[in-house]
Amino acid sequence: MRNFSPSASWRHQLVLSLSPHSLCILHFYRGLLGWKRAHELVVPLPEGEAFASQLQQQLADSVTRWKIPAGTRAHWVLAGDILGIVPPSTQGAGAPPSLPFPASDTRTQVDSFGGAEGASLMWLHKDWVTEIERISSACRLALVELYARAQLFQRLAARQPASLRAVVETDASDQYLHVYAANGTMLRTRVLDAGDTHEHLAQTLQVELAALGAPADTAPGRPVQLTTPKGYAAEPQTWADYQHHVLPAASHADLLEKLWRSDQGGIIVRHTHNDMVQTLKVLSLGLGVAGMAGLALMIWHDGRLVRQIEEGRERVRKDLPKVEAAKLLKARTLRMADAVQAVNTAREAPSALGPFAQLVAYFPPPPATLQYFSSDNGVVALAGQGNEGSVKWLQERPLAGFGAWSDFPVPEYLAASTPQIHLQARKDAAPKPIAAPAPAKPPASGASQP
Repeated sequence: MRNFSPSASWRHQLVLSLSPHSLCILHFYRGLLGWKRAHELVVPLPEGEAFASQLQQQLADSVTRWKIPAGTRAHWVLAGDILGIVPPSTQGAGAPPSLPFPASDTRTQVDSFGGAEGASLMWLHKDWVTEIERISSACRLALVELYARAQLFQRLAARQPASLRAVVETDASDQYLHVYAANGTMLRTRVLDAGDTHEHLAQTLQVELAALGAPADTAPGRPVQLTTPKGYAAEPQTWADYQHHVLPAASHADLLEKLWRSDQGGIIVRHTHNDMVQTLKVLSLGLGVAGMAGLALMIWHDGRLVRQIEEGRERVRKDLPKVEAAKLLKARTLRMADAVQAVNTAREAPSALGPFAQLVAYFPPPPATLQYFSSDNGVVALAGQGNEGSVKWLQERPLAGFGAWSDFPVPEYLAASTPQIHLQARKDAAPKPIAAPAPAKPPASGASQP
């Protein structure tokens, strides 16, 4: 059944089972955890002319009492005296179905339970369709589908291997007979009269099977399977042509709910996919509008970002001369600080630049060039480019106050240039002052003179 719908009343659905003497109403409500049975009611119906009016009144009272919203979908399950079954034609697949009324006066639907091959036909006179639809509309319900009562037992009948399957069910004062093919396809369904039940059941079955053109002994080893309520068939062991089974105990409401939740289809009165298509169109339109609004918001926000970036660049362009002036002022300040530090160093240690001045005065001629000079803790070191003559020149001219030149390890940051000149000299130690001789001591007074 079509259990899910996005319409306004999608949270409610009704399943109505109509029999000759009663109406079973099931109200299903969809909550957070799925569909559940909210209400269940069985109301008696009188026979005769008051049947339709009482049916409408009882249904309207239940709809009002349960506060069922308008437009709620209704699924009707009808007995064999209203919705009949035409079995597959025995004259071939192309033969037209033998309907009891003109095709223009009936609503039909193929029973697809057993597959496309050998399918039967469900039929209903249009007067019944009009009447049921009128009653549903008067109760503010939307008629969706009409189901045969025999569909309640199709899955049960298809479980056991047999050539034919007959199921007898009882519901209050009414009794029903359903006949199925080996693949579960419905062949016959009818309401049993009082004279057709219990001890007359065997004769009734023979008449129904004969009407189908399939006697019980047509399938050797696979007799007709008869399923009845417990204690219904009198002495079933004496029926040699039937394989008797007991119908599992289940309430009519439970069977209706299983049918409602299954994928079985009935005679469709109102296609529900149109509502789905309309809802999808509305949702698509809404999503499209939301998408366009989001796109417009992104474009607007992107424009704001572009304007902010341009404004920032303009401020940077305006501040660029100030930044360049500040950088120039900083460089001049650093150079001035270096010059002040050099002057202070010369004032504090006048001899600090003496070795450098001597080196510049006596530095070898080109191609000799000076790359590195240091004076620290009385050690003078230098490195530069030249040749053997440049090294010999320096070794022959030591700095005043310093010892002879010796080899100087080249620092790592100068090793890449491979300087040929790398010398160092240590400052001479200051000579120790000569101590004055001690004065002679006078002789003792008591000493004898020579």
